[in-house]
Amino acid sequence: MRRSTALTVIVYTALRLGLFVILWLIIDKLTPLGTLWSAVAAILISGALSVVLLDRQRGAMAQAVGGFFDRINQRIERSASAEDEADERARSAGAGHSSEREQDAHNQPEGKQQ
Repeated sequence: MRRSTALTVIVYTALRLGLFVILWLIIDKLTPLGTLWSAVAAILISGALSVVLLDRQRGAMAQAVGGFFDRINQRIERSASAEDEADERARSAGAGHSSEREQDAHNQPEGKQQ
């Protein structure tokens, strides 16, 4: 993963986590909910808020991660096409040899075929 891609993912993740922790602490201190229910409420609220508040960061992260996987797919496609070309060359070379053997067998007298 490139440095900029990793940094983008780390920044977005830190912002999401920070939003969750802040909301969890606020909900836990200001409501009679227990710690577990405060965490559940903080997860739901921070998820909804992050859709609006972290839209730009999420878009940047999606673009960076998408670029990362696009580069992987391009390498896979180049490797597959190189393998296909090598297989095609091997088939063409093999087809040339078998046709030569068939011609040799036809050119020999009948009693001396291999």
